[in-house]
Amino acid sequence: MTIVVTAIRAREACIVGSVSTRAILAYTSPDGTWKGVWNDVNSEPQQLGRVLLRRIASLKGDLDRFVTQFIDDCPEGWIALDKNERCADPIGVFGGKFDGIVATCDPAINALCFEAQYLYLVHRPKRRLYVFKLENRDMRPFGMVTFDDTGKAKPNKLPAVEPED
Repeated sequence: MTIVVTAIRAREACIVGSVSTRAILAYTSPDGTWKGVWNDVNSEPQQLGRVLLRRIASLKGDLDRFVTQFIDDCPEGWIALDKNERCADPIGVFGGKFDGIVATCDPAINALCFEAQYLYLVHRPKRRLYVFKLENRDMRPFGMVTFDDTGKAKPNKLPAVEPED
């Protein structure tokens, strides 16, 4: 069993400033929606993406446990998931739609959704982790990994940056 020790900062520290790279860490549901939580800093694919791949590998590919531990059991969101630092007060959950390839973010669920730069979406039925550049339109992933039953990702990392349009 993996135990995560967390640190908590005051609410005003949860949204650090305009220079941090933020993300929403989420999972899909069978009804075509997704639900996620905030990660305030170090959210680039080469940083947070690497952390997510390592966490899933440490859980031996148990995506249900990953979702429970890092999303459902952390509604307050993360200041920095890589450092196990949670926000002191809930920022609230985020949500949107996902059709298997295209995702959207719904600002009616949480108005802060477009303050994040990335959406990391765990799709348990296909054992995949997608990464999207967050925009106020239909989004297609610019990166994806698929996990085997032991948690090994293929490819073994997410792309470092999204391609330019």
